[in-house]
Amino acid sequence: MIFLDSSLLIAAADEDDQFHKRAKEIIPELKEEKFLSELIISESITGVGARLGSKQAQKVFETLLYDPTVKVIYANKRLLERAVQVYIKYDGRLSFADAVSVRIMYDNRIKKIASFDTDFDGLENITRVH
Repeated sequence: MIFLDSSLLIAAADEDDQFHKRAKEIIPELKEEKFLSELIISESITGVGARLGSKQAQKVFETLLYDPTVKVIYANKRLLERAVQVYIKYDGRLSFADAVSVRIMYDNRIKKIASFDTDFDGLENITRVH
């Protein structure tokens, strides 16, 4: 199992992103079950839209939401309450959206995240694929 971060998804969509080539190499190699959250979809759509416009953002949205190989985890009150504890534990080192990602990973025993965000380095029981 692997969690997908918005930094990977934005890099894959944007040919001018410094990590575009590597993102395009990583994605086909991800054979395990893939997870992301609605917050990752939001960050990805916002990032792609700001860089490439709404039409490209819509393509990313449709790919993420309707890809049968990707499981989307939706936030609820309990998840957010538990994620704020992760946020506090790392004392603001992670954004709240990243803290939600980490909480989802812990809850689902996901030990890998595909991300170019170094904030995930050194987190307990998580390995960053980049």
